[in-house]
Amino acid sequence: MAGRKRLRDPDDVDGDSEIEIESATSSFRQNDGNHKRTKVAMAQAMGSSVVSEEDDYEEVLMAGSDDPGDGESDIDYTLRQDSSDNEQEDDEVDEIKATQFVEKKLREHKENVPADSGVIEMVYMRNFMCHSNLTIELGPLINFIIGHNGSGKSAVLTALQISLGNKASGTNRAKSLKDMIKAGTDSGMVGVKIKNRGENAYKPELYGETLTVERHFTKSGSTTFKLKSTEGRIITTKKGDLDDVLDHFALQMDNPINVLTQDLARAFLAGSTPAEKYRFFIKGTQLETLDGDYNILEEHLDGTEAQLLTREEMIAELRQKEVEAAGRVKRAERARTLEDKWHHVARQHAWAQVGDAEATLEHYESNVDKAREQLEHHEKIAEEAGVRFDSEDTAVEAAKRGVEAHQEALRPLKDAHAAANEKFAANKAELMKLVAEERTIKENIKAHKKEINRLDAELGEERQRLAEAHGDAHQQRLAKLDELKEAAKQAKQALDSHKARLPDLTQAVKAAQEALQHADAPVKAAEQEEARRRTARDQVTKEQTRKWAPYHPKMEALCHAIDRETRFRTKPVGPMGLHVQLIKPQWGSLIEKTFGNSLDSFVVTSKYDQELLQSLSNRVGCPANSIIMARGAFDTAGHEPEDDSDTILRVLRIDDPIVKQALVINHGCEQTVLIEDIDAGKSYMFDSGRRKNVRAVLTMARRAGDGQRWEWSRAGEQKASGVQGWNGRTRMVTDRQQEIELRQKEHQTAQQALEHARQDRKAAQLTLNQAKQAVEKHKREVNALNIRHQEADDDVDRLQNEIDANIPQDGRLQELENQLREVKAELEGAKAAMEDAMGARANLNDKGREFKDAVDEAQEALDKEQALIQRAEQRLQKCEDDRREALYAKNAALDDVNRYKEHLERTQQKVLDQKAVVDDWTSEARQTSERVGIEDGQTIESLGQQLSRLQEDIKKAQRQQGGSREELVAAHLKAHNALTEAKNETKMMKQTADTLKSTLTERRRRWGLFRKYISMRTRIQFNYLLSERNFRGRVLLDHAEKKLDIHVEPDMTKASDSGRQAKTLSGGEKSFSTICLLLSIWEAMGSPIRCLDEFDVYMDSVNRAQSMGLMIQTARRSVGRQFILITPQSMSNVDLGDDVHVHKMADPERRREPGQTALNFGAA
Repeated sequence: MAGRKRLRDPDDVDGDSEIEIESATSSFRQNDGNHKRTKVAMAQAMGSSVVSEEDDYEEVLMAGSDDPGDGESDIDYTLRQDSSDNEQEDDEVDEIKATQFVEKKLREHKENVPADSGVIEMVYMRNFMCHSNLTIELGPLINFIIGHNGSGKSAVLTALQISLGNKASGTNRAKSLKDMIKAGTDSGMVGVKIKNRGENAYKPELYGETLTVERHFTKSGSTTFKLKSTEGRIITTKKGDLDDVLDHFALQMDNPINVLTQDLARAFLAGSTPAEKYRFFIKGTQLETLDGDYNILEEHLDGTEAQLLTREEMIAELRQKEVEAAGRVKRAERARTLEDKWHHVARQHAWAQVGDAEATLEHYESNVDKAREQLEHHEKIAEEAGVRFDSEDTAVEAAKRGVEAHQEALRPLKDAHAAANEKFAANKAELMKLVAEERTIKENIKAHKKEINRLDAELGEERQRLAEAHGDAHQQRLAKLDELKEAAKQAKQALDSHKARLPDLTQAVKAAQEALQHADAPVKAAEQEEARRRTARDQVTKEQTRKWAPYHPKMEALCHAIDRETRFRTKPVGPMGLHVQLIKPQWGSLIEKTFGNSLDSFVVTSKYDQELLQSLSNRVGCPANSIIMARGAFDTAGHEPEDDSDTILRVLRIDDPIVKQALVINHGCEQTVLIEDIDAGKSYMFDSGRRKNVRAVLTMARRAGDGQRWEWSRAGEQKASGVQGWNGRTRMVTDRQQEIELRQKEHQTAQQALEHARQDRKAAQLTLNQAKQAVEKHKREVNALNIRHQEADDDVDRLQNEIDANIPQDGRLQELENQLREVKAELEGAKAAMEDAMGARANLNDKGREFKDAVDEAQEALDKEQALIQRAEQRLQKCEDDRREALYAKNAALDDVNRYKEHLERTQQKVLDQKAVVDDWTSEARQTSERVGIEDGQTIESLGQQLSRLQEDIKKAQRQQGGSREELVAAHLKAHNALTEAKNETKMMKQTADTLKSTLTERRRRWGLFRKYISMRTRIQFNYLLSERNFRGRVLLDHAEKKLDIHVEPDMTKASDSGRQAKTLSGGEKSFSTICLLLSIWEAMGSPIRCLDEFDVYMDSVNRAQSMGLMIQTARRSVGRQFILITPQSMSNVDLGDDVHVHKMADPERRREPGQTALNFGAA
């Protein structure tokens, strides 16, 4: 089929109205096997004839007609476009053969078997015209769609056309698709399902046994196609793919004869003129399309003939150019002398460049020797700086040992001074207490003497007055009084004895309270430890993938800023914790504590980088410590313990040498041994004296995470110090799973310790409760003894009162004597105490003087030792300053070494690069010639100038001859190739044109045969169909006038066969005759589907029944063809079979307009 481009009409909103523009090509083009074929070509490819679906019919009619030379004349009159059936009589033999064949086929009874593919199985629509949701399942053979007017029968045929790609205007039902959308909705959809089985199935592996085509459209004018598989999967949405499907199945839905819509059927059956019938005939049989393709091919051939004439002139011009180019090449051969001289100078110039490059290479090699000497010189300086640093470092260590020795010596002096001060203060306090006692004793002596004088006077008076009044009753009372006094005394002794036990019980309570307090502290510590271990466990579990979690919140931002910064001479390394991997996680806490803030620090190699890093940290807001180190060789092999003991360095894996160097220098991690057991660690450190390359030993303490550090002091004494574990997050890189297990184990240990501490506190609480209960019991017993003692005293007082009542003042003398004895005894005691106090005072004064001298001596020794410590610290500070300067000098020297190493490497690289240049230039020069000598006085510049002059001379000669020899040879070759190519193209064009001419001639001949046999088949079939009603008639075709008419004689008894024209027939006879014509044309076509809408509206019942039976009979003879016939009439009087499917549409819904009322027929 002709290649087509589609242009959209600017007035077309929904894209239905399209203008087809045919390009100058033909559907019978043979040079493009993938080009789309016409429906006629597709019908041939499917095994059926363009003229008919019967292959036998084609063989009968075409036999003897394929060769145009078989006739009596060389001219085939069927090629004449203006010939007609009247002017040129058909061959009688062909007419007889065709008639016999048609009658034979009509008499034969073949079972009407449905086709395996290309059959419309279903038509469905949504919101289309008058239908909201309608699905029609069609039979594979004969289908009648019936229903009352307005039920939407014609909408089914319209939906079939629209879904298979027809334009809305082509259906005569609407101007555009949006006009077909049901009122009140915004979009519509129509679809069909096509049978896709058998050998002629279209891509069955992709679409399956049923191919579904849907077309969706909206009020806005958009429209889309969807081609689906059996499963409903969308395969494609391209309109071109739908065209391929239609071509494959030869579904000619835009053929006006193949699909007669309501308007076309009315025009064809009722009022069509001969010219209109001819137009239906020529379009429906596709002869018009073929004729148009042949006309386009003729135009293309005319254009090719004109191009061939133009190309002959072009070939003559190219031949002349080729001759001229050959002449210029011959003249260029005479100008080669200058070129030979230029090549000689060029060889000299190339080898001169090689010599210059070799001289440059020698210069670079001498620079390498100088750079190597400079490097050796600076390496020696760096080595001397390293020796000086080691010396200063040793001095620092010695100064530290001196400070520590003095500090160790200061400790006993401080203790002695404190002890002397304590003794002096205690003696002074005792002396002051003794002076106060002396004053008290003096006052007592004076008061006792005064009391003795008073008692002596009262005794004299009492003895004189009691010289009389003695008897037995009195003696008895006195004896009883003595007994009661003795009983009261014993009660008092029992009470005092029992009270004496209270301090012990109170002390026991106090001791239990102190024990409980002591037990509370471990519980609190254990609880804190358990919480700390739990937090550590949770953190390490939660932060498995959080690289920056242990560091400052802005540490990551600082590291990104460092990565982006380009001003660093050497980029800082850090934080150091990210470069240190812990192999044994059980030592993590102690190693983190030992390294302290170093793991948060960065390592830089210069003061400049340190200051730049500090400015970045200030800007980001992340504090960053830095350590200046020099990159270089750093080996600790000779400085580590000789045995295989673990050290801090050995349980770490450090990925950057400068980080290792910083940790070794600042923390001595290569000489700190790790031993888990305390006793084993202590024994390792001290039992064998000072071990070589062992600075300290770290052991684990009972408290998980804590440890003990064992080392020798500066004074050579054994030294032990506790190390509290690291409480922060782990900054070193660890095996997270091992660390999690370790933290879980530490947490379990902490839980066990907490449980033990809680048990101890519980036991202490129990002891306190028991002690308090004992005190309460003692108090109750004291109360009972108090009552007993009080009762005894009451008995004594009562008897004493009785004696006093019988003998007034009877005990006065004895009382006074007792008082006098007591006062004298107290006086003697006071005198003795006074003598003792005076002696003690003298003794304390002597001791105070001795203690004061001891304090002064201890203070003097302390001051001397502190002065020595201050001098030692000043010396240590000086040594550290010297070491720092030595370290800076060492780093600077190492920087110089690195710089000169880089300089040496750059110089060596220059030598290598220059060697490569020499080799390349030598190789390039050898490609022109072997080494040639350079005349004295010649240089690269002079040779280059000589080359330039020769080049100008050559260009001048080339301008005279039109170019260089190479250019002229290339131009000659180009001209020769152009001539050869033009000849070949012209030859191919001529061969192609001749082939097309012969092909077009043959196709025109066959086109005439097609038209002849189609016309013949139509006439024979028409006459046969008329005979079914005892009519006879003819089909008159005038191809020159482009008219088709029928003559029908309803009366078979008339002798004349001229018949009557259609306009003289009755309405029923005219409709029946036109139906016969339509069926005849259908039989002459090869389309698998035939559609006719409302064909019987102008027929009476008799003609309709006969026409309907005729159509069904004809349809059954068309084996494998599908018929869709639409009629508003009932099918009750028609004899149907199994191959006929009748689809009755529902009655239309009648809407009542607003204000309209129904007529009340019952009221009449």
